[in-house]
Amino acid sequence: MLTIGQVALTAGLRPSAIRYYEAQGLLPPAHRHGGKRVYDRSIFERLSVIGLAKTAGFTLQETAALLGARGEPPRRAWTSLTRAKRAELDREMSRLVLMKSILSRLDGCGCATLGDCGRVFEAALARYRATHA
Repeated sequence: MLTIGQVALTAGLRPSAIRYYEAQGLLPPAHRHGGKRVYDRSIFERLSVIGLAKTAGFTLQETAALLGARGEPPRRAWTSLTRAKRAELDREMSRLVLMKSILSRLDGCGCATLGDCGRVFEAALARYRATHA
């Protein structure tokens, strides 16, 4: 059995993160030995899945749904949530491309006034929206 400190050190987390994951239902309630939390080595598998979901951009609530009641990710949840997350990323990537384009144009801005600049960018934005709608 491993103490929360040992788990935290091995997993590269703080003990408070492990307690938080437990409170959020991402980890099963720890067994107690002498009033202290103790874990078996299977906790690392669960923490790895939580880390994977976090790296993929899933919220804690989404991660809880992925983990399911028994700790095994239900295939439907993975499929449904990963499709939704990819769609969300596609929208965000489109927004980032637009932002980058605007910033590039701002670097070369030769407008005499802010009003001129605003009109030029409004026209460019309208063209972008028309081609990316």
